[in-house]
Amino acid sequence: MNRKNGSFIGGAMALLLSSIVVKLLGALFKIPLTNLIGDSGMGLFAFAMQFFSLLFVVAAAGLPVAEAHLVSEALALGERERAKAIVRHAIRAFGVIALALAAALAGFSPTICHLMGEPDAVWCLTAIAPAVFFVTVEAALRGWYQGTGNMVPTAVSQVAEAVGKLVVGLILAKNMLDAGYGITGAAVGAVMGVTCGELLAMSYLLWSARRGIRQGLFHRTKHPSALPQLFQLMVPVTLGAAVMTVSGFLDMAVIYRRLPAAGFSAEQIVAAYGAYTGMAMTLFNLPQALSNSVSISVLPALSAAHACRNSKQERRLVTSSMRLTLLVCLPCGAGLFVFAEPLLRVLFASQPRGIQTAEPLLRLLGIAEPLVGLSAVATSVLQSFGRPDLTVYAMAAACTAKFAVGFYLAGQPEINILAAPIGTLVCYSVMLLLNLISIVRQMHWVPPLFRAILRPLAASMGMAVLSLLLEQQLAQKMALMPAVALTVMAAVPIYVVLLLVFHALEAEDVRPFPGGDRMIRFLRLKE
Repeated sequence: MNRKNGSFIGGAMALLLSSIVVKLLGALFKIPLTNLIGDSGMGLFAFAMQFFSLLFVVAAAGLPVAEAHLVSEALALGERERAKAIVRHAIRAFGVIALALAAALAGFSPTICHLMGEPDAVWCLTAIAPAVFFVTVEAALRGWYQGTGNMVPTAVSQVAEAVGKLVVGLILAKNMLDAGYGITGAAVGAVMGVTCGELLAMSYLLWSARRGIRQGLFHRTKHPSALPQLFQLMVPVTLGAAVMTVSGFLDMAVIYRRLPAAGFSAEQIVAAYGAYTGMAMTLFNLPQALSNSVSISVLPALSAAHACRNSKQERRLVTSSMRLTLLVCLPCGAGLFVFAEPLLRVLFASQPRGIQTAEPLLRLLGIAEPLVGLSAVATSVLQSFGRPDLTVYAMAAACTAKFAVGFYLAGQPEINILAAPIGTLVCYSVMLLLNLISIVRQMHWVPPLFRAILRPLAASMGMAVLSLLLEQQLAQKMALMPAVALTVMAAVPIYVVLLLVFHALEAEDVRPFPGGDRMIRFLRLKE
């Protein structure tokens, strides 16, 4: 197998492992939190997080990518001091911007909550405001480490952020609830946990940068400002991130503003939104660790192949990245569709009302899982070709379609909150289609997507049916939790066997793993 192809997949696997840790810590935070404060409390928590995400995008979403490019370029030319100066300029300029945005969010939180029809969320917005500044400084420091090729500090800071959020958020939420501050106070405690997690991550990155970057951070430098270059490189990346963040923000606005037309009271709206974000979306987001890892890993390898005009290598990388994504996202989506109800009952046993709301939402989101994974990979492919503008157009069109569908459907009593996952399905279908059209035009080649989907899809559907039958048999002999746990563990070997039965597994998919060559010989896979 081509060395670059193998290194890209190996990098994806390494990133996947670190992402899994963060995802699991996130689930360990959200699942107990949802059981503690319920769907109404999660609605308030999600309300604050949407504004946090929006302001981060405005302040620094594209900063790490742009900064890493400039830093690596300077280091390649032997200009280490200029590379450090780039980071210092970024921290100063974007730190000031983030500080102003944080102050504005805290100061205008009563007005914002009044306009959105959610007066109970004022203190949640105030509590999340400092995190906008912390995460922006993190972004500037992570850009330095990515530019130097040292991913360890970034990985450690992400884990520190997740641990801080988990420990502080759950403790504060529980203490606020016990102190008599109710669901609103507990939601504020959970939000403060997020802020403390960002503070911990920023503190670690500043500590790790104690030699070099941090020295002279507030002193003048003889190097010219890198801000014009940073802004120029950040614009397309930021626009892409902004479109998707605004999509989630508009999703929230549609739910809060349109569900009254479907006969929902203010309390029911908060509860429905909390079930959607705290339960359905928590499970939906877990498999995306893989697609994000693949999309990050494939970008530099594809960029190199594109620069060398190696069309054969480009096609191989595009095919491998899409196949790898589908091999995981298809069974995950099938599992979420089939096991939506038992998974929710096991994880959120104390929230029967929320489970009833979240079950159909999670089934629809399960269908969208492979679309999300492929969309992330297709976006990275176009970015590696130097055409991030095409991904922005696709995202804008997809979000427009999502908003239109959501706005129309959310006001209908028989659909109501189901409009959110339906809009997600429409959004990623449109985005994937437009991105694929752009890839075909750029490469003058059609990716073998149908062949990559067909056999893993058959294996995934077979796995889902067999696992469902197994779970039903086990549930008659034992409690729900061990029955679901045993079924999930059995689903993995069932899926692997079905991949072999349907000849859906190829040597290219196995070789990058430890002992890959031995596995190829043992499974008798074709080269």
